[in-house]
Amino acid sequence: MEEIINYALHKDEVGVWWLGQAGYIFRSNDITIVIDPYLSDSAAIGAPEFSRLYPVPISPSMLQVDVFLITHDHLDHLDPETIRQYRYKNTTKFVAPHLAAKKLVHIGIPIEQINVLHVGEDYKFKGVCISAVFTIPGGVDVLDTIGYFIEFENGLTVYHTSDTQFHPLLLEAAPKNPNLMLVPINGKWGNLNVEEAVQFTKAIRPQFVHPNHYDLMALNSENPATFEWHCRKQNDGPEPLIIGRMKPYILR
Repeated sequence: MEEIINYALHKDEVGVWWLGQAGYIFRSNDITIVIDPYLSDSAAIGAPEFSRLYPVPISPSMLQVDVFLITHDHLDHLDPETIRQYRYKNTTKFVAPHLAAKKLVHIGIPIEQINVLHVGEDYKFKGVCISAVFTIPGGVDVLDTIGYFIEFENGLTVYHTSDTQFHPLLLEAAPKNPNLMLVPINGKWGNLNVEEAVQFTKAIRPQFVHPNHYDLMALNSENPATFEWHCRKQNDGPEPLIIGRMKPYILR
């Protein structure tokens, strides 16, 4: 975490660190944002088939951000064990959809630090605009699932699709031409598969695209090289990125 905070970035850049699964840290102009950090092995409790394939990249107690984004209330996105150990509950701004926000209150986040977003609404923090984006939820337990479109002060944009199923309405509702798109490819439990993720990406036309939700659990995995191959078959498609976990990628 200290390396992320101290990483030298120009004001026209955004640093991106992938935590694995669907979790990312972004940093730009001294503002640090995290989305869906899953920094425990809580999903494996009672279900060892969902055990982590690698250790947590950052201890939850060492995580330190200005804004903490949650897409929906599944353990690998809203993880009570990660949040309970998080030490900056009283100063960090939490952003979540309605049902996920209620869960945050129950696990100790002060209600005054929680900002509820519905699809189409924005949250602004020191020059950063965070917009809630429509998704096709993967289950009735997470009907309030949202994606996020983040526009940084320097104008660079990131679109995190969240977990989502495929549907033509999804393509119509999603923001177009982001600098970076982050999309699941695991193809299980209501998520996009590789072919659907490629079709979705082609419709959105980002500058770069990074696949996620394929690496953490053996039962819920996919080969990212397949996604990369399909993307590169498109002559005018976006540049696919395979970012190493916790390896800084600089968006310019």
